[in-house]
Amino acid sequence: MRHAWLALRERFFGLAPWDASRIGDEWFRAHFDYAAEVVHAWLADALDLRTARLLNFGCGDGISDLALVLRHGATRIHGVDIRREYAKLPRIAREQLGMARIPAALTFETIAPGTALAGRHQGFDGIMSWSTFEHVQREQLLPILRDLHTCLRPGGVFFLQIEPLFHSPWGSHLRRYIETPWQHLLVPEDELWREIEAHQGPIAADEVDFGFADFGVDGYKRFVFEQYRELNRLTADELVALVQQAGFAVQRQERRSVDVQPPPELVERHGAEVLRNNEIFLLLRKGE
Repeated sequence: MRHAWLALRERFFGLAPWDASRIGDEWFRAHFDYAAEVVHAWLADALDLRTARLLNFGCGDGISDLALVLRHGATRIHGVDIRREYAKLPRIAREQLGMARIPAALTFETIAPGTALAGRHQGFDGIMSWSTFEHVQREQLLPILRDLHTCLRPGGVFFLQIEPLFHSPWGSHLRRYIETPWQHLLVPEDELWREIEAHQGPIAADEVDFGFADFGVDGYKRFVFEQYRELNRLTADELVALVQQAGFAVQRQERRSVDVQPPPELVERHGAEVLRNNEIFLLLRKGE
């Protein structure tokens, strides 16, 4: 009932005022500016965000969803995630933008890993996923992609991005603590953990998310190391093969590589292209 009342209020009086000049947090800025701009650029030619019904798979704290509403006129975004970081969004929006309330266009839901969505959510015009699929367990990848295919309406589109890919220089997601490129492919896990544990000093501001305070310094180290251990180690080629197997047609793709030369022993094992490929963008379409 409250959500319907807010939607009606916004229809007649507009969204709560917001001021981007107040932004002081670099994590917020990166997701409110850069990530949202990229998502919009990839979806804008395929969808009218002002009328499209969108699903964000792996919405995290919801900052990019908020930006798509405020900066690009999106009117219906439903975010799902296995964590409840999005519950912080009202506070974050108040602190960073001066917003009294988040828009009624945004709804969120917590799901268990591998939960099928299509039984409750269908007919989406578009789906987006930002740096999420590297965290999905291998055995769940194809079932989830097939489920998301079912969630889309015929002709609907899916924008999928992963960065960093596992075999890239900092594909461990541990760069907050370890700057040595490809270190996760060069040393055993116990040595990686010793480097993380020994790390002293601040973390780069754009790497400190709004969940950091929930863990504390040592707890966050343990959290990100467990996240590293659970990475599925997908390559870009494997991802493309999986989305096609799930029924999607690849409309457009872009792969970005770093200008860093990998060690010869890793080139022999994995190939230079895989090692330097840091990011992949995919625009997928469901058949009519």
